[in-house]
Amino acid sequence: MGVGIGVAVGLEMGIEEIKGDKRVLGAKIKYNRRSEMIIRGKNISLVMVAFLSSLVLGACGIDKSGVEIASNPIAKVYLNGVESGMTPYKNNTLKPGEIEIRLDDGEGEIWQRKIKLENNVTSVISWDFEKDVDSGYILSMEKTGENGSILVNSNPGGAMIYIDGEIKNNSPAKIESVGEGDRKLSINYPGYKSINLIVRVVKGYQLLIDAKLEREKKIETAITISPTPTRILGPKIRIKETETGWLRVRETASNGSLEVGRANPGETYEFVSEESGWYQIVYKGKNAWVSAKYAEKISE
Repeated sequence: MGVGIGVAVGLEMGIEEIKGDKRVLGAKIKYNRRSEMIIRGKNISLVMVAFLSSLVLGACGIDKSGVEIASNPIAKVYLNGVESGMTPYKNNTLKPGEIEIRLDDGEGEIWQRKIKLENNVTSVISWDFEKDVDSGYILSMEKTGENGSILVNSNPGGAMIYIDGEIKNNSPAKIESVGEGDRKLSINYPGYKSINLIVRVVKGYQLLIDAKLEREKKIETAITISPTPTRILGPKIRIKETETGWLRVRETASNGSLEVGRANPGETYEFVSEESGWYQIVYKGKNAWVSAKYAEKISE
């Protein structure tokens, strides 16, 4: 899922392809061809980076709003039904108010949502809507006149909200008096990929985060089920008491045969067959013989 920058003043946008690991670094935002962005300067590494976004305050002009969209896959952008460009997409000349945004990759995958654009604020959409995937986040702000706060809504609900590594609440929740400046925010739910963002809290504004988490893919392991052998019910051979306290188990039905083991009084074995004065038993997985003088056949 995503790593993003929220509420950054005067950020400059450009296009760049980034290979290998991606890092959150500091002052200048650039996109790569997979709608991923990188910020250069601070040298901060983050583990999960799929998208990096900026939320810009004061970059749209009076009575103007903006929208900035990163998507996977790359898609056409439709604003109120009008084709307006391709992702990554940026427009800071929109009117405040409700707008319908539709993303279409041209191969049957479509994402659509209505959002409210706030005056003098650029809202950010970072979304993955590939086949069998529907996850991402929308960042925006609203003027409140209060100390800086963060309002988090998530799907699934009840996700844990962390700020700077400290758990604050479960979504949906409003975290008040966060304190101005950059904060690391994480949204976690068991069985789902986390969303990790770096956000900048501004006094007098509430940061709005609407997130949909991606379910973790289960790794399927092939399991071979072997049928349990059917137990054959039949006679058993039980070893009697002997003078020595044990009984020789022989390879063939003869006193001169090779001794393959010893059986103890009271032990029972599967019966196979019998010859004059001898019982054939299953001994340690193999057929062997014991003297009938010191063994008896019993029913199961």
